[in-house]
Amino acid sequence: MKLFRINSLGSAVRAILGWPLLIVGLYFLAALIGSAIPANPDWREPEHGITLFVETNGVHVSLIVPMAAAGQDLSNLIRPEHLADRDLYGTHAMIGWGHGRVYRNARTWGDVQVGDVASAIVGSDDTTLHIYHLVDPRPAPYRKPFRVSQQDYAKIIGAIRSTFRLAADGQSRAYPAYAPDNLFYDSKGHYSAYTTCNEWTGAVLRKAGVRIGIWTPMPGGVMRWFD
Repeated sequence: MKLFRINSLGSAVRAILGWPLLIVGLYFLAALIGSAIPANPDWREPEHGITLFVETNGVHVSLIVPMAAAGQDLSNLIRPEHLADRDLYGTHAMIGWGHGRVYRNARTWGDVQVGDVASAIVGSDDTTLHIYHLVDPRPAPYRKPFRVSQQDYAKIIGAIRSTFRLAADGQSRAYPAYAPDNLFYDSKGHYSAYTTCNEWTGAVLRKAGVRIGIWTPMPGGVMRWFD
């Protein structure tokens, strides 16, 4: 039995346009559902602990963590000498992960290139960590604070550390980014429509035991848990 029949140019055009739109629609529906179902539903923010932030620019969601706290120190990976001006070295690092070409070429939605998007959707091992240096960050509409225990914090830092791709000498490699206070770093990981930049942030928190959606490929799917 035939499931459908293309007997005119119009029906062919509708089929060509309809299936991709259906797939995109199902993707966004799955993202909405996945971000609404909590992983670690019993997790509660501790009264005392380490304060972190999630921050979004509308495209990416990044984690903001202290450069050093509770026995965890990132200064051997995010080193002062990586910066042209060491005075910009922060008390905190805002860390995001994602598709290398999209990150490097697209600071805003207006900079996004079709070829980069196609590569990101199909999947790519070209990934990067993007790190801003911040000094004593404060809450803002686009930056939401939350606390974690020392145990959860150690897991978060462990996940971040494991994402760095180290050179043969065991050192991290930094490259210029958008401004003097931020850099790109070589990273591990495979980017895809499933494992997006925002899902990386969600997965880091999820694996540490923090309550967040079971799948968070979109920025709103992460930020909704911290309003």
